[in-house]
This record gives sequence, structure tokens and C-alpha cells, in this order.
Amino acid sequence: MGKNFRKVAAYAFFVAAISLFIPVGDGYKDSGIFSSAAASASSGGGPIVLDGMDPVCHSQGEGTGGYIAQVLKKTHDGASNPNNGKIAILGSNATNNSCGGNWNTLLSTQYLNQFTTAPSVEFYTTASQVQSFFDSINTNTPAVIWIPDNWSRSSTVESVFTSNAEKIADFVNSGGGLFANMGSYGWLTALLPSAVYNNGGCNGGPEATTDGTSDFSLTNSIVAACWHGYFTGNVGTLKTLVDYPYPTASSTRKAVSIGGGEVSLPSSFTLAISPASPEAGQDLTITATAQTIAGVPQAGVVVTVTVSSGPDAGQVLTATTNSSGIATITVRTNSTGTAVYTATATVNGIAKTVSTTVNWAPPATTIPPSTTTVAPSTTVEASTTTVAPTTTTLPLVQDANGGWNEQATTTTIHDHSTHSHGPKLPQTGRSPLSTMLISLVLVMIGGYLLLGKKRA
Repeated sequence: MGKNFRKVAAYAFFVAAISLFIPVGDGYKDSGIFSSAAASASSGGGPIVLDGMDPVCHSQGEGTGGYIAQVLKKTHDGASNPNNGKIAILGSNATNNSCGGNWNTLLSTQYLNQFTTAPSVEFYTTASQVQSFFDSINTNTPAVIWIPDNWSRSSTVESVFTSNAEKIADFVNSGGGLFANMGSYGWLTALLPSAVYNNGGCNGGPEATTDGTSDFSLTNSIVAACWHGYFTGNVGTLKTLVDYPYPTASSTRKAVSIGGGEVSLPSSFTLAISPASPEAGQDLTITATAQTIAGVPQAGVVVTVTVSSGPDAGQVLTATTNSSGIATITVRTNSTGTAVYTATATVNGIAKTVSTTVNWAPPATTIPPSTTTVAPSTTVEASTTTVAPTTTTLPLVQDANGGWNEQATTTTIHDHSTHSHGPKLPQTGRSPLSTMLISLVLVMIGGYLLLGKKRA
């Protein structure tokens, strides 16, 4: 064996010994709560329909009760906010509508006939009653807010809607359903200053658009009736659901109804999550944005997120918005189920509360048992790294029979090494003792190669 070859081989063994102590794999920042710049996130809201029709009046003669029934069912089913299951009817009395129809009769025979079990309905008629509703909306939260057409509604009630525009937006952004018919829509302009509601119509139609059919299963037959207003200007992300040419058949089509199946409205405080459908053991990023309605970022706003229900219920996390008005909080749980995250903050001197609902799914894949070896017939012992827990929970682990059971343990935030991704995995890797022994053997071999020739 040549001298140079022996040297090279010896050095190779030395390098191999040293390399055993160098960690491999991706680094990980162990931080359960942190502020950062804007992140990509989903920001779904609730289902809403805003129209320039008066379907309550026309349901007594033109069959628009089917339109109301369709929208109420879709918005109620699509509401994802934590709610009491009720429909809150604002700005209308509980006896007769402005066209003389009896509310109880119309609700039972037309408006709620698509429900297997009809939801409870609550009426808030006067300005003080409507304001009281908004004052308690975070504790007495309905599934749907319905502002029906009311030819005799006072301007005072309309002004209450406008002064609570952000509460309407926060309700929708938290997943609540909203249905509104022919009104002044001052609250919409408060949120979208370039949006305009115009009087006019009733020259035919109107007709359902592709989006109206896709999001709410609307058809021409159930929307056809005399209509009295349409929307122009910048309506944000709201889609046209019903339209018709106006003022003549050759004119451009006007948006008689706008909205969408999953809509967010402008607000000074919003939440977004990413990913939209996380798996247990996966990171979930909650992004809070604080700004003025005009879009000016609000820095230094303290955001508190509470796990209101579901996995890790009761956990409280905080973060502070950066110069872009953004704060991010990253959470993780080992458990499956539906969790509600409720964020509170004071923005522009106003206390804000918004919620988002997250469905934690079981891990999609299972890693089969494996053993890591570094030499024939030599099995390397496993080691694990434990990160200090931040809260106590009952995660799910899978037993030998394939069943999922609760086991007393802890949930940690930002720790890839302790959460479960299905069946319990065998420990793999190198223990410190085995690493030292292997390194010692390699050093001895290298030393022999260097010194053996000299002794010879």
C-alpha cells in the first residue's frame, strides 16, 4: 500500500469521524408566537347576497318567495361562524311586512320551506332594537343577518346600519351569512366608498348570472320580478349574481344583485389562515391585519387570539402588528377536530372581534417503520429532542390495533420532533454514545494507517 494512499485514507477516516457530530436536515425556528411581514394566506368569509329587488313584497304575487327560500337556505348552510343557528331579521316588524303580508305565514309557507327543521327567527324592528342587536352580536351571534325590503323603514334605522358597517363586515368576515334587499345601502358605501346603489329598473327580467347559479343555484324563474335598483362602481370582490340591461334592452347589463358564496368585506381588522385545511401536526399561520378602512396600516396593535373551542381550547396567544399593520401567529396541534380562533384588538380606538373556524384533519400519510444503519450488522440507536411544552392537551395516538386514543401528553408550538403523523414511529437516528464509539473506531483506523507504516 503506497504512502500517499495510506495518508489519504487516514484523513478520510478522520473527516468521517468529525462529520458524525455535524447535524443534518432542515433547521427549524422554534417560535410559537412571532410577528412577521405579510404572508400568503386564505381569507374566506361568509355567503352574502345584496340585491336591488323587493322580493318580500313580490312574493305575494310574483313567486319570489322561492328566491328568498333559496338564498336563506344557502346562506344558512354556508355560514361557518360560531353561531346560535338563528336568522336575525333587522329593520322590519314581526307582524306584517310593508306590502301587507303576514310574516309568520310567509316564513312557514315560503321562506323557510327548504329547511328540514326551520331555524328560529328573531326580529329587531326599531333603531334602538337594531343597535342593541349590534351591541351584542359577538355574544348573541346568528347564522344569518337578513335585512329585508321595507318600503316604510325609517332613515333612522338605515343610519344605524351605516354606523355599524364594520360590525356587518366583521360578521361576514367571520363566516356569517348576510342577505339584504332593496335599501339605501349606506353601510356598503361606508365600507366601499366607490360602490354606488342606484334607483331604477323594473323594465324586464332580471336574470341569474353564471356566478349566481354557481354560488346560490339561482335561476331566471325564481328571480324574475319587478326590481328597483342596481349597483355600480367598485364593489370589491363581490360578484354579480343577477343582472339585466337598463334602461333599455340594448343598454349595458346592470348588477341587480351582488355577493358570493365566500366573501370578505373591507374592515379595519381582518383574519386570514394558511393553509385553509391543515392536518394535525401541521403548522397553521393566522394572519391579522389592522388598518383604516382607507387601507392605512396600523402598527403596534396588540392582537390576542383565543382558541374558543376545539383542539387546545382555552389557549391564548398574542402578537403585535408590524409597520405593515400585520401580525402572524403560528400554531400547531396534534389533535383533530374543529377549532374556533377568536381574535380581539383595539384598532383606531374601536374594540374589534373576529373569528375563524379551522377543521384539523387527520394526517394524510403514515411513514412505515424503518431502521437506519451505518455499517453491516450494526444498528444505530435512536434519539429524540424534546421541546418544552407550552400548553397541555390530549392528542390522538394510534395503538397497535389501529385505533385512535387520547393519551395525556403536551402540545408544543413549532416543534417538528414531538407531534404524531399517524401510527407511532420507531425511533431512528444516532444516540450520542453510539456516535462517540463509531467516531473513536474511525480515528483509531486513521491513526493506524498513519503510524503503522512508520513502525514498519
